[in-house]
Amino acid sequence: MKITAVIAEYNPFHNGHLKQLRLAKRETEADILAVVMSGSFTQHGDICVCDRSTRAQWAMQAGADLVLELPTIYSLSHAQRFAEGALKTLSMLGEYTLSFGTEADELHNLSMAAEFMQSETKDMSGLLKGYLGQGYSVAKSRTMALGSIRPDIANMLTSPNNILAVEYIKASHKYGGNVHLHSVERKPDDGKKYLSSTKIRELMRAGNDITPYVPQYVTIDRPVSTDKYGTIATYAMKAMTAAQLADIYNVGEGLENRISQADFNDMRGFLELTSKRYTRSTIKRIAACVTLGLDKRLAELAATEKPYCTLLAVKPSKKKFILPLLAEADGYFFYKHSDCGTDCPVRPLVDLDEKANKIQKLCL
Repeated sequence: MKITAVIAEYNPFHNGHLKQLRLAKRETEADILAVVMSGSFTQHGDICVCDRSTRAQWAMQAGADLVLELPTIYSLSHAQRFAEGALKTLSMLGEYTLSFGTEADELHNLSMAAEFMQSETKDMSGLLKGYLGQGYSVAKSRTMALGSIRPDIANMLTSPNNILAVEYIKASHKYGGNVHLHSVERKPDDGKKYLSSTKIRELMRAGNDITPYVPQYVTIDRPVSTDKYGTIATYAMKAMTAAQLADIYNVGEGLENRISQADFNDMRGFLELTSKRYTRSTIKRIAACVTLGLDKRLAELAATEKPYCTLLAVKPSKKKFILPLLAEADGYFFYKHSDCGTDCPVRPLVDLDEKANKIQKLCL
């Protein structure tokens, strides 16, 4: 059975996602199309507009055969860790083709970029250290260092899709011949059929119609309230001491002191902590980690333990092929979250996924 996998968030699912799934399945001649999807929070630190089960069903209606939840610890990580975590989760499928979006038909060039970045020359390391010392974020420092040495590569990494694509390629090297690569080019559109998830959420907040940009089965009757989430997150951050904040995943370099001393009363105020070093997405991820109590101990557990995955949806006709494959993998597979026993090594991480789901539902 040929398996093709897609890493996604579907916040919300739109026409571009539908196109990607169709092309991925057709061009790779897949027998099984698998999706590993963020559960309740996204890589940019946003709480998802709809619950994980609803979004998984959108993927199934679009042609997916299997949807697995991407562990929350990876969803709330920077691009490199996000990609590594997603591929670690997908490793339970054995051999598969990873399909992802790029800004142009440039898989070969992106592969060369990934190889160059992994080799990281002495000059590159020196420039990177210099830009970090000037207060820039790791991602921005890397792009600026690349621009000084290989501007051709740096130009390719100006879009979020290409940045993630390179991280997927780098992460795939760990698994050798088990991961094959396939890219789907994002082509320009006049805005009549395709809009990004970010633009669609903006339309939703303004009360505008999103139906031209999403499949007909994508309906959002009760979108998440960002105001409710903001209140919960603000309270969580205000309730922690600097010492407690220092233990939170993604918090470092004394940022705990800036947070505890900052004068903010809502998420908008908290986001004013954005700087050259800490991007808006980083700050939002930190807010989510504080809200969930996601600490560095959990991050270490995820890094050292075997992979795990939880089923969100599966096509009945494919169960007999997929479920035994996952059950026999070198990791932990749960048909539902409650299947994870109290003595299971990854139980704290599964509990984190459930806590994220409960908070997301509180905000509906």
